[in-house]
Amino acid sequence: MVEKKEVYGHVLNIRRLGRVGFIVLRTFDGIEQVTVKRNIVGEDIWKTFTELGFEYFIRVKGEYVTSSIAKLGHEIIAEELEVIAPSKPLPIDLSDKVEAEFPTRIKYRYLDIRRPKVRAIFRVRSTLLKAAREYFYKKGFVELNFPIIIATATEGGANLFKVTYFDKIAYLAQSAQLYKQSAIPAFGKVFTIGPSFRAEKSRTRKHLTEFWQIDVEKALTTPDELMEIQFRLVKYIYEKIHEENENELKILNVKLEVPEYYHKLSYEEALEVIKRKGFDIQWGDDFGSDEERALCNEFDVPFFVTEFPEQVVAFYYKLKDEDPRMAHRIDMYGPGQYGVEWSSGGLREHDPKRLRERMIAKGLNPESFSWYLDMFEYGFPPHGGFGIGVERLLQTILQLEKIHEAALYPRTPDILEP
Repeated sequence: MVEKKEVYGHVLNIRRLGRVGFIVLRTFDGIEQVTVKRNIVGEDIWKTFTELGFEYFIRVKGEYVTSSIAKLGHEIIAEELEVIAPSKPLPIDLSDKVEAEFPTRIKYRYLDIRRPKVRAIFRVRSTLLKAAREYFYKKGFVELNFPIIIATATEGGANLFKVTYFDKIAYLAQSAQLYKQSAIPAFGKVFTIGPSFRAEKSRTRKHLTEFWQIDVEKALTTPDELMEIQFRLVKYIYEKIHEENENELKILNVKLEVPEYYHKLSYEEALEVIKRKGFDIQWGDDFGSDEERALCNEFDVPFFVTEFPEQVVAFYYKLKDEDPRMAHRIDMYGPGQYGVEWSSGGLREHDPKRLRERMIAKGLNPESFSWYLDMFEYGFPPHGGFGIGVERLLQTILQLEKIHEAALYPRTPDILEP
């Protein structure tokens, strides 16, 4: 029985040899090879074929046959060919044979995302997000959505985007931190996947001004449990990408190794590693991008750095009872050349008096956080959580030099369009 197939797609390549022509068609799902024979399609369709250009969006219908000559092992012998939408000449090459400079690619990002390598990145990103949701649903977490327009800075500081909210000043959320905490007494364990905004003029391989986070909070937890949750989540994501994105990993030339264990070291131990690498860093300093990179190159599996000095953590972190100079902060890092800080989290302070004291010590006005402080007066359980950067995790998994490649339309101090 003759099998017929109808496909829609963009013309990726065209070749004409006398009375026979060939089209490489990029569909939404992959690649199809189409053979156009003049004696089969007739003069009208043949004329349409000869006028095709790159990125024309077309419909093709014909006989679907196996072929030892065709590169894919099969082809469509066209019987019908229709141009749905023509295309202007392309300003950048979409075949991955010649890659444009990054600024040019960003200028034409709406075309750049049609390239096989770029499409592969975002198919993997889709799997990453799906896997994260699957993991938390299986563990009984509740997914919630929190405000993006807020009245109060999450962590204080100047790294805020102001917006006009009718006759008031509001901000774009730095994270879901305060709101996900508010849900703990009701649900016990929650997560959200959403955007965050930081008005930092950082031009590094790991910074964006708009980025997405997997934000998690859980009641009655411990530092060890928070590390275990994060590692199991990351391992599950790696496994799902390994299972579902074989073709994309091949396109990106990435050999994915699922991590089976993780390392853990204290802030002081991490400091010694960084100093050994030749950096001038003192106790009480937070790690910069260069220091983090040196640290990541020490490991070939994910790792955690625990217990940071109080002066480098936000007001909502719980301090250690036995040593209030130190806070229960836990950062997770990806390993190796493409490793970056994936997440930051830890135990939270749930005593409203201590929270108020911490705010004042950090130069914040407690009155600006009145609703937040008030909620801890109503039987608030101990809790902790973390936020994992989606783009940073994807950057390490797919071995991307720049985090910009992990965002569909990256936003940086220099990039606002398209």
